Amino acid sequence: METAVLSAVLRTLGPKLYAFLRDGHDLLRRDLERDVHYIRNELAMIAAAIEEHDRRPPPAAGDVRSAWIRGVRDLACDMEDCVDRFVHRATGHGLASMGARAKFAAVIQELRRKSEELSRLRASYAAAAGEPSCWVATGSSALTLPASSSEAHTLASDIVGMDGPRDEILELIGETQGQLKVISIVGFGGLGKTLLARQIYESDAVAAQFHPRIWVRAAGKNAEDVLMEILQQLGMPVHHCHASNLVVNLRNCLESKRSGHLFFVVIDDMQREYWNSSFRNAFPSDTGLSSIVIVTTAIQSIANACSSRNSHVYVMRTLNEEHSRQLFLKEASWKDYPPGSEAILKKCDGLPLALVTTAQFLQSRCQQQPLGCAKLCDNLGKHLVTEDTLARMKRVLVHHYSSLPGHVIKACLLYLGIFPSGHPVRRKTLIRRWSAEGFVGADHHRSSLDVAIDSFEELVNRSIIQPVDVSSNTEVKTCQTHGMMLEFILHKSICDNFITFLYGQARLPDKIRCVSIQQNSGSKTRVDSDIDLSLVRSLTIFGKAHKSFLNFSRYKLLRVLDLEECDELEDEHLKKICKRLLLKYLSLGRGITVLPKEIAKLKFLETLDLRRTVIKFLPIQVLELPCLIHLFGVFKLQDADQQMRKLKSFLTEKSKLETLAGFVTDRCQTFPQLMKHMTNLAKVKIWCENTADASSSSNSDVHLSEAIQEFIQRGTDVNDVRSLSLDVGECSQEFLNFSLGDSCYLSSLKLKGNKICRLPPFVTSLAVLTDLSLSSSDRLSSDVLAALSNVRALRYLKLIARHLDRFVIERGDLQSLRLLHIVVVSMTTMSKQQPEIQEGALPNLESFHLLCKDLDGPCGHGGIRIDSLGLGCLREIVLDDGVRETAKEQWKDAARRHPKRPKVVFVGAGDVVDRRRVGAAAAAAPAAGESNSAVAPAAVASVVAAGDVKRPAREESDISAALASLPAKMARLLGAASIHQSSGTQGELSCGGNGASQRHFS
Repeated sequence: METAVLSAVLRTLGPKLYAFLRDGHDLLRRDLERDVHYIRNELAMIAAAIEEHDRRPPPAAGDVRSAWIRGVRDLACDMEDCVDRFVHRATGHGLASMGARAKFAAVIQELRRKSEELSRLRASYAAAAGEPSCWVATGSSALTLPASSSEAHTLASDIVGMDGPRDEILELIGETQGQLKVISIVGFGGLGKTLLARQIYESDAVAAQFHPRIWVRAAGKNAEDVLMEILQQLGMPVHHCHASNLVVNLRNCLESKRSGHLFFVVIDDMQREYWNSSFRNAFPSDTGLSSIVIVTTAIQSIANACSSRNSHVYVMRTLNEEHSRQLFLKEASWKDYPPGSEAILKKCDGLPLALVTTAQFLQSRCQQQPLGCAKLCDNLGKHLVTEDTLARMKRVLVHHYSSLPGHVIKACLLYLGIFPSGHPVRRKTLIRRWSAEGFVGADHHRSSLDVAIDSFEELVNRSIIQPVDVSSNTEVKTCQTHGMMLEFILHKSICDNFITFLYGQARLPDKIRCVSIQQNSGSKTRVDSDIDLSLVRSLTIFGKAHKSFLNFSRYKLLRVLDLEECDELEDEHLKKICKRLLLKYLSLGRGITVLPKEIAKLKFLETLDLRRTVIKFLPIQVLELPCLIHLFGVFKLQDADQQMRKLKSFLTEKSKLETLAGFVTDRCQTFPQLMKHMTNLAKVKIWCENTADASSSSNSDVHLSEAIQEFIQRGTDVNDVRSLSLDVGECSQEFLNFSLGDSCYLSSLKLKGNKICRLPPFVTSLAVLTDLSLSSSDRLSSDVLAALSNVRALRYLKLIARHLDRFVIERGDLQSLRLLHIVVVSMTTMSKQQPEIQEGALPNLESFHLLCKDLDGPCGHGGIRIDSLGLGCLREIVLDDGVRETAKEQWKDAARRHPKRPKVVFVGAGDVVDRRRVGAAAAAAPAAGESNSAVAPAAVASVVAAGDVKRPAREESDISAALASLPAKMARLLGAASIHQSSGTQGELSCGGNGASQRHFS
């Protein structure tokens, strides 16, 4: 098993065994207490030893230390197997007999003996060999130097797709007036950040305007080293001293040269955040001269820190298809793609360094035959490790991996290898799976969930995970990693026996623990009934699988089972699945129609995902699962009248359920009554189904109203993340006409319905509500925005309707709002006046979406004062492509006069586009914005007509379904708008300060 994964698991294994013995197994715990205590300590020592070993450069082949580490790995795997078998036996059959307890005691004592032998070996090795001095450097520091320089060396003579980014940044530099401007260029290694900075640095415009010009590489250096190098290039005598003294010296030097001179500094490949602590005060910002500092980095938090004051963050994007083709053919010296090479281009994923090195590798091998290209493509991960031509790409990938802080986050990254290439992965699914696999555990300050979330955000921060789709509150919804990074992950995972691919993997390991079955992972199908699957902890199936792999009785120790995309899953498989007693995560697909009562056996189950199934009724046994935290699907509850008292007691006292998304209410009152007793609930999604029986409907509404009130009132901690999503369909919203006290906390509220027309009164009492979405297939009253003026914490507001009354946002309203997203077919015909946003309103707005084909220019009757909207942070304005041409010109002209020059993008109907390649809508729009001529000028009405959304079976109008799907539809529209603008453009511009965040709105 890969050491990062092994170390992460070992950190949680000992405490898990100890906790299991403590909870209800006192007799066995007393028998084994000394041995278990020893094992627990030894597991921690093994994990520490593995981490310490991995921080050192690889020893020579045959090294005793390497042999010891292999022995430690084997011991750790045996320990994990022993613990899981122990827990499985105790859960399923009990350990009452003396013989059973003696057997497990003997196994643990044997493991202790092996551990002691390895400890003696370690001691003997340390005494005989000592610690070689060459092991002082860490793996990451040894790999920091070549990444950016290799970009420049590789690409300088063959520049493709850089003209747009270069011109845009030069335009920014030209607009600088009397102040220091910091421009951060951020992105994954190999995108060409250094090359872009070099082009700007050496441009005629910069050479003529700026003096002095300074270029310094920061990779592997601390703040003092970088400051000293800058001073040296300025011709100043340099002596080793504290950073604060160097800051003063540099500032004095630059101020002494400022009479008529503008300085231009490039700090290339900054890998540590020392801007705020050192560099901020080194560069004078109040000289009255327009000086420039450019920083390149792969870490977004560094980019944001450097560009926090009146500055900009430029996000590098991959090359589009045309530029990728051009660069690849040029480097391979080919006139056209040979058959079979398209797959290689897909794996390069628009990454310039990957395109260059792969093309040169193929050219050196003279591989222009289809079979040769396909073979090289299948073994690209291996070639990355062994071939000198690909060494520069390898250095970038190894650096990104090795520089990750700790084994937990490395294990989380390697886990992405389970998913097929090009397969978007849901963020929340990934986080829950990490937890179920045992990679993350709670520490002194954070829960295991918080550790998982922090790991994900750090991978995004380091540009390794790329957002594909982003929600309206800037949270990543789905993601991928770069194609070449995935190749690196796959090769490392297979070589270290972390992931096994039963189809297409030439040689299978003796012990298989993590399995991914992918329909297209190889042309050869391996079906071997002798494969031992008893140690498999994780099984994920995409597409088809041989029936022998669907015999779930073979997987004795299964913890994670993801069958969401399994094509051949049937109800009959559930009987054996329900006997996999150690399951923590279970996701089922569309072949499942009924959930059996035997689901009650899964006592350790934490996540049950039924969203892809066609299950209509949920057995009550699911709600009685003692460890269940997350429950997903669209279902009603089976008749539970006779067990309501017992069920209510369990939910109140023992249930851990936090997510219920979600259930359908009709005349049955069971779910609302039970919801009152789910005291740990933090996220709820509810669909209301209309019934013909008025009396039953009235009673149900009363119970649902009470349940919703109690759910909101339980939120008493301002730091809790709590959300409510409610789709009332054809039902009236009268049951929401209640008020609340001042100390109720709800962070997110989503309301949909055909008859939603006004804001429920309780919303204005939600002091910390940050995310609000209202969707109606009819008309929204202008009173909605007026009522929201009292919701001080609101940051993200989305209004979707067929018609919207004219609204006015006054000065002082919605001070905290970051995103305002309004989608309407038309303004109401009763008033021809346009919406009005007064001067000084929405001071912190970053993204403004107003999609209505009837919209006039921003300065009509009252109008929208763009020039004062989000003065320090507005970065994008998104409008309907169906507005009149004169109105488009007015909006673009107003945007040009705004201090931050936000992008103006006009969107219509389009295909789904990967946001990794184009970013937000503002990513590629030139100047102050241009219309999207390549996109059909379809109004929002055409989008509405095309909508579709999964809902409970009931009649609803086309417009209702369309409006329900508009948030996702708009994300696709923004992608479509951007991709046509991206010709010649490789990056995205974002404002600094509050606007420096790179978590794009959708």
